[in-house]
Amino acid sequence: MGITLDDEVLSLVDEIITSMAASSKALMNRLTHLGFIPKGQIPTLIFAAFLFVHHYNEARKDSTIIESLEISKAMTFGNPILQRFFAQMSAQTVNGAIVK
Repeated sequence: MGITLDDEVLSLVDEIITSMAASSKALMNRLTHLGFIPKGQIPTLIFAAFLFVHHYNEARKDSTIIESLEISKAMTFGNPILQRFFAQMSAQTVNGAIVK
């Protein structure tokens, strides 16, 4: 079952993501102040989560929940830092398979 099929699930997802906006922004402001650069899996995951929450809340101003989820997904995965990270992960996987 997809989450987009149930209005109550969508409403709860919306509530969770919108409630994360302020704390997510405060975290990224602090990390940026400390010189944060998303390198490695956990820092990159944190960066991706921040971007997703940010883009969702921006999109939610003018879009439905489903549209906002799609917009934030596209914007997040379109980020050059994340694209490089995914490319590196794919290359490592391919290289690991070739070496074996």
